[in-house]
Amino acid sequence: MTRDEALRLLGLGEDATEEDIRVAYKEVAQILHPDKYADNKRLAERATEQFKHVNEARDLLLGKGSSRRAATTGGRGRTARAGATEDRATALRARLAGIAAARVQLVAQLDTEFDRRRVGIYLVVGGLLAGLVGRFIKPLLAIAPVAFVWGIIQVVSVLGNISMIKKQLETLDVAREKCERELAKL
Repeated sequence: MTRDEALRLLGLGEDATEEDIRVAYKEVAQILHPDKYADNKRLAERATEQFKHVNEARDLLLGKGSSRRAATTGGRGRTARAGATEDRATALRARLAGIAAARVQLVAQLDTEFDRRRVGIYLVVGGLLAGLVGRFIKPLLAIAPVAFVWGIIQVVSVLGNISMIKKQLETLDVAREKCERELAKL
């Protein structure tokens, strides 16, 4: 993984400080942590894999960027209050970047689940058609019920995943709006 890939994964710019990296990592970790998907083995496995990449990105950025420090308050003529406001704004922007990165990953997962649902629907329809055509072509009668049942199982199993991912996206949207409001107040 390159530095640019790590920055992009955490939703950060080239000028990210250690504090920006830590804040963005915490945001992404809160959203993608595998424990959040403990009730769904498939999503937990995917989250675990993505979480490894997030950890790798953080380690790479903090390992190479350890000399980059967040700006200290009160330096070079800045008042402590102005420095604190600037630091808070930087932290909020980093948090927004982390939310954006997590949102991109969740949307990709959602697209995958929609594709799985579509395949399930195709199997149901294919099973029904194979049953109808099976009257004329006997080997299709053996395939029809399997395709139909497998399609229904696929669609039903995906619905829970889609619902869970949509809830996570709603949580992200609320967090993003909160950050944007706080940033606007500064």
